[in-house]
Amino acid sequence: MILEENTWKVIPSTLDSTITPRGTATDTAQLVQKLCNYLFQYSEGIIRARAMLCQVYFLALHDQYYRARDMMLMSHLQETIANFDVNTQILFNRTLVQVGLCAFRAGLVYEAQTSLQEICGSNRQKELLAQGLQMQRYSQISPEQERLERQRQLPFHMHINLELLECVYLTCSMLLEIPLLAQVGSSPDIRKRVISKTYRRLLEYHERQIFTGPPENTRDHVMQASKALAAGEWKKSAEFIQSIKIWDLLAQSAKIKEMLSEQIQEEGLRTYLFTYAPFYDTLSISVLASMFEVPERKVAAVVSKMISHEELAAALDQVNSAIIFRKGVELSRLQSLALTLSDKASGLIEANEKTLEQRTQGTANAFERQGAGGRGGRGGQRGRGQGRGGGGQGRPRGQGFTGGALGGAIKA
Repeated sequence: MILEENTWKVIPSTLDSTITPRGTATDTAQLVQKLCNYLFQYSEGIIRARAMLCQVYFLALHDQYYRARDMMLMSHLQETIANFDVNTQILFNRTLVQVGLCAFRAGLVYEAQTSLQEICGSNRQKELLAQGLQMQRYSQISPEQERLERQRQLPFHMHINLELLECVYLTCSMLLEIPLLAQVGSSPDIRKRVISKTYRRLLEYHERQIFTGPPENTRDHVMQASKALAAGEWKKSAEFIQSIKIWDLLAQSAKIKEMLSEQIQEEGLRTYLFTYAPFYDTLSISVLASMFEVPERKVAAVVSKMISHEELAAALDQVNSAIIFRKGVELSRLQSLALTLSDKASGLIEANEKTLEQRTQGTANAFERQGAGGRGGRGGQRGRGQGRGGGGQGRPRGQGFTGGALGGAIKA
């Protein structure tokens, strides 16, 4: 904006622009809108796409999340961005990151994590945002390619703070993953779902450490907060998150810290219900409200949402202001381990069958044993009677274990 005003001061007053007159130089939003509309009308291809990305970037930077999201989705650039040049792909990545940060400032945790997942989950933020080179261990880059990479780097004043980006991503992942881990832990029959592999890997590494001292950097603060939130200590978790110094770089940092405290209270309540629901028959809403220092209406709304999404097997008694838990068929530890073993065994069988099919190139007689008339492995009546049975026809005497059909195919 300063450059625009200084330029108009140098140009004689008799000259004016037909696209952006002098009067629009004071209103930034109107200036960007007019320039983008002109490019949409009189250009095509890559110029139009870059204009769309610049406008989305501008809207996200000024906390207009829903407009930025709608324009991003209507452009369909996420489907065709691989066909554009590298500079446009870098602009797309920067725009996607700004949309995620805008969603975080608006308190939309799930939307922020989804937007940042593609960039932050790859561990290549510097390279994808053109803010530095990340040399891989076994990468072979020619001097010409390295020179081109360095030419694409953005100047420092246009950089997005990578530490802030990682902090936002890990905080959003914590608020989504910790209740999910509690839900999976209390209900083993639920299929495990991973939202952020990067966060899970960091959390597992932190839990394997024998001694954990006080947090020293942003990542340590988020991991300590995650551990406290999983244990039900939401106040301690909120203190760890709010003590991160990087929040001061955001505008209205006090408002963002207050939003994070509310989110931690809500997710702490959900985590507590997932963890301790099997041990309760009834639970008063007022007790939960006093434990997590939230209004009773907020507790009732959270519980109702969990019940409607079939996350919690309970009913809400509005007359007595209590939660009545339904006791179903609960699996013992042995039963849950047996289910896990059966799932792994079925996965191993499927992997063996795929390996056999690739090794034999899908031939029809892949399961036929030498010297036996039927199917040897998992087959029907002939396979079990002759391949493995006690008749002694499936395997000559004195012959050791051959590995079945898979062993025969590998030997061939």
